[in-house]
Amino acid sequence: MKKSILFFGAFAFAASVSLAQTQTGQNNSSTTDQTGNNNTATVDQLGNDNVSTLLQDGKRNMGKVEQGGFGGGGTQSNNAEAFMSQIGNDNEALIQQRQGFPSGTAASFHEIIQDGKENNAILRTFNGGNQGYVLQVGNRNDANGSQSQSGHILFIDQIGNDNVAVVDQLGAKNNFAEIGQTGNDNDAKTMQRGDTNFAYIFQTGNDNVATEIKQDGDFNLISVFQDGNMNNSTINQLGNLNIGEVSILGNSNITTLTQTGNGNYSLQLVTGNGNMSTVVQN
Repeated sequence: MKKSILFFGAFAFAASVSLAQTQTGQNNSSTTDQTGNNNTATVDQLGNDNVSTLLQDGKRNMGKVEQGGFGGGGTQSNNAEAFMSQIGNDNEALIQQRQGFPSGTAASFHEIIQDGKENNAILRTFNGGNQGYVLQVGNRNDANGSQSQSGHILFIDQIGNDNVAVVDQLGAKNNFAEIGQTGNDNDAKTMQRGDTNFAYIFQTGNDNVATEIKQDGDFNLISVFQDGNMNNSTINQLGNLNIGEVSILGNSNITTLTQTGNGNYSLQLVTGNGNMSTVVQN
């Protein structure tokens, strides 16, 4: 599921750059390539068999990779791979990944690609065996993904300006979340607790909001599609084997879905402007 090739070799950097590296353990590999002025790159690898690649092209970009040793307790990272690429100016990116316990070996892979200016991205995993990917093209976009336990996967794609995406998968295992936003000033956030849940949020247009997308239980699915401007969706599912789907085509629509219990299904289709829809299933 990797979307870029990890490079190996020596370090290469241009004038007016800052590079800091710390490697503790065995068979760690790190490559940093900087082009431009006043860029900052920091790589800390604590553990064994970790690989990191950090590429920067522009001005005043900040990139940091921590593989092990963060979040208290000094837990190491083994078999982790991190890739980061920043093109433009004043972008910031942080990748942090570690094992759940000192002798853990489950491999993690996280990747951040940013093209534009003043974008910010953070990917953080507290246990091995998770994957995360962020692509941001434009200006002033913000992406944040956090995962614990194992088997989680998240994707965030943002094309445009001033978009915000947050994925919180800090409980249980094997959850999948994908956020795709194209346009400006869109906001999407999802939180999943439990095992084997799926959340999909896709927004096209401007000023759309899907910030209360939550699941607590096992084998639940949420799908949100908003095409237009100033639409707002809220979905909360508590229980198991629930499915909630919202599809909006238009402007200034509001949908709310709440499902409590097991085996519920709801589909809301909204076409037009200024509509309001509420579904509660208990």
